[in-house]
This record gives sequence, C-alpha cells and structure tokens, in this order.
Amino acid sequence: MNIMSNFKERLNDLMVEEQIKSDQLGKAIGVSGQTIRAWCDDCQSILLSNIIKLADYFHCSIDYLVGISDSTAEFTSKQYPPFYDRLRHVMEEKGKTRYSMTKESKIKDSYFTTWKSGSDPHILSVIEVAKYLDVTIDYLIGREK
Repeated sequence: MNIMSNFKERLNDLMVEEQIKSDQLGKAIGVSGQTIRAWCDDCQSILLSNIIKLADYFHCSIDYLVGISDSTAEFTSKQYPPFYDRLRHVMEEKGKTRYSMTKESKIKDSYFTTWKSGSDPHILSVIEVAKYLDVTIDYLIGREK
C-alpha cells in the first residue's frame, strides 16, 4: 500500500469516527469540502500546512495520519517553526548537509531553494526527508520533541 492510499484510508476512518462530513471538516481547517473529498479519493497531493491542520484537528500524529505509524499519540496544536528553519536544525543534529541529502536521496536541490523562500512542501517530499534523516515527520516539523 502506498503512502497516499494509507493517508486516504486513515482520513476516511477518522472522519467516520468523528462523524464529520467533508464540508464540515473543510470549513474547520480552512479548505473547501471539495478539497477534502479530493484527498479522500486520493486524487490530490496535500501540502504540509494542510496535513498539519488535519493532524491538529484529529489530535493525532502526522505519521499516524499518513500510515507510517500505528500509534495514535495525542497532539495538541501549537505554533510550528517555518519548515526550512526546522529542517536545517534537524540536518545539523544529524550531521547532514544539503549536498549529501541531494546526492544520497530523492530530494532535489531545488526543493531547498523553494523551502527557504517559504514555500509549503508537499507531504511526499516531507516523508522522503524524514525517512532520509531517520526521524518522524512530527519531529521533523517540530510537533514532537
């Protein structure tokens, strides 16, 4: 099962569990109901900022939401550092450089440039970075210590 299929299944399960419809969830997190339905149908890539909103709404880890972990650890929403700033911090912790990451993984150098300028990464890129750095997505973005 691929990551987006895992995400689709988890999102649908959480919506059923919470008894919330796509239009209600969309309104709660600031997107359209049509966008939620597209995510539920596995038709659209999701940006990190939106997956954070979903995880915050459902009080779960992003790793759980995308199917990387089966742990439903509770999370409460808070202010997260900009993705690029946190990424640089974790890279430093792990002793990794931009050069090593682009040579040893599927992460493109151009991603760093767009992230540095404040662009919101797609979740598949974030998953790849977390996997390469051997950390959870939640740790990578500053949701867990």
